[in-house]
Amino acid sequence: MEKLLIEASWEVANKVGGIYTVIKGKAPYIQKNFNEEYYLLGPYIPEVSYLEFSQITPPDIFKDVIEEAEKFGIKVYYGEWLINSRPKCFLIDYSSFLDKVNALKYELWANYRVDSLRTGDDYNHPIAWCRASSIFLKILGEKLSNIPKVLHLHEWLSGSIILFERLPFVTIFTTHATVLGRAISESGGNLWEKLYSIKPDEEAYKYGVEAKHMIEKITAKKADFFTVISNVLKTETEIILERKPDFILPNGIDITKFATIEEITYLHRKNRDLIRDFILYFFSPFYKVEVSKSLLYFISGRKEIRNKGIDIFIRALGELNKKLNEKDPQIYAFIFVPSETVGPDPLIFNNLNVYRNLEEKIEDLLPEIKGRLVHYLIHKEKIQSETLFSKEEFLEIQQIIKQLKTSKTYPISTHLLKPEDEILSLLKTVGLLNKPEDKVKVIYYPIYLRSGDGFLNLSYEDAISGCHLGVFPSLYEPWGYTPLETALSGIMTITSDTTGFSDYLKTITEFNSEYPGIYFIRRKNRRDIEVVEELSEIMLKIARLSRSARIQNKLEARRIASLCSWDNLIKYYLDLYYVSFRK
Repeated sequence: MEKLLIEASWEVANKVGGIYTVIKGKAPYIQKNFNEEYYLLGPYIPEVSYLEFSQITPPDIFKDVIEEAEKFGIKVYYGEWLINSRPKCFLIDYSSFLDKVNALKYELWANYRVDSLRTGDDYNHPIAWCRASSIFLKILGEKLSNIPKVLHLHEWLSGSIILFERLPFVTIFTTHATVLGRAISESGGNLWEKLYSIKPDEEAYKYGVEAKHMIEKITAKKADFFTVISNVLKTETEIILERKPDFILPNGIDITKFATIEEITYLHRKNRDLIRDFILYFFSPFYKVEVSKSLLYFISGRKEIRNKGIDIFIRALGELNKKLNEKDPQIYAFIFVPSETVGPDPLIFNNLNVYRNLEEKIEDLLPEIKGRLVHYLIHKEKIQSETLFSKEEFLEIQQIIKQLKTSKTYPISTHLLKPEDEILSLLKTVGLLNKPEDKVKVIYYPIYLRSGDGFLNLSYEDAISGCHLGVFPSLYEPWGYTPLETALSGIMTITSDTTGFSDYLKTITEFNSEYPGIYFIRRKNRRDIEVVEELSEIMLKIARLSRSARIQNKLEARRIASLCSWDNLIKYYLDLYYVSFRK
């Protein structure tokens, strides 16, 4: 071993958010360049790790280090992360440090004035893991004192590793979003209006994120290299963290896991028809619905109403509902946002099962029906449901249909929700109640999509592939994987100018004015009412596109998103590591 690169993150073999996707996606490319000199470091969390990680015998070079760490009460698991490239990693069991977490907090206060009086487990666990990891890395660094070593840390959750110990590594700290920026935006504030006038440390106390903010700020200043993922975030960190980034590392994506252009068309038709069947089941017990020429819009992501622009999407749908005329297609808008539920709506679940039973019955009778139809057509006899089926068959069908149930209100969600659910309240406020006359009907899908969920029965990837448009009007999104993945799936996409993804695209490519594929709305320094109006107009324009124009847009969305493949963007990381090892 001539050198050592260790990448540390709370999300190594522990899926929490977008950083998991980043590290998982780029790991094969780093492995290709560093081979057995690249390792990952993450937390050992029994209920998660057994699914994501396979323990193996460590090489001799690490055995002494692992044994030495055990003397400090640190259990180190060495093995492979169970992703395609199977990178080697160290998972640190930090459980013995949770009892000492108050002492660890005091240490950070005494040395750096990190005020953690108002913190909970979401702070305690990462801090305990960081302390255990810092001891392990110090032992490892001293053992391998004769080779250059680089330690790459992601987010505040791993930042205090270098605050607890002075480590013999060149250190890199990457922030993917600032704690304070996210807090301001989610609370309803406009970060871009306040950014140049705020006092960050004071503001952090207002939003109750002072401990995480200070860890992030101090780590950014202490690391040898400080990096961010976009120019949008660069502006933010210069003010909030008071350090100018040394490198910008745009987030790539592994395009090999996405369908090819040829496959996209097939998957779209197949899954579009399945979704339309579901819509038919969902609404038709209440009234007749038109699905054959309908368009399917969606939004997805974490339930950050303000940050993800869910509020803007719902309000824009309300405006779109007023603007569509009788000649325009029916719009069905899905909100794929996991939320707290009471359970599946028994009425919806019952009706879905009734329709599926009816389909099975008709399927069984098809050979008989086909023969009768041929007979009636040849003899020019009048065809009626009573004559198409035998009396017994017709009675059975009627008995199935009678099992359908309705209620005084029209369905909105597949699941029962708490009355205070914010998304449900927003839908009611803007008048999206799924009345028969509404041109925009909404289906709130508050669970993670999976192939056996009992409703759509589609994975997330399959569900969105059947849609026509993904809408992501984020207010705070330092990168934006969801719109990137949507566009790469060959789906027209709307995103905002506050995302790092959109900012990066504008620097590397020209957009087709007639068929942009990816549409951008302006959110910086604009009132919500203006953003809602612009978004509703774009959604209206897309609703009125010809079929050929929609196809051209799909192809263009795929082309542009492909520019963000790791094949193109891994160079930014490799340049950073090259400079780090030279240092």
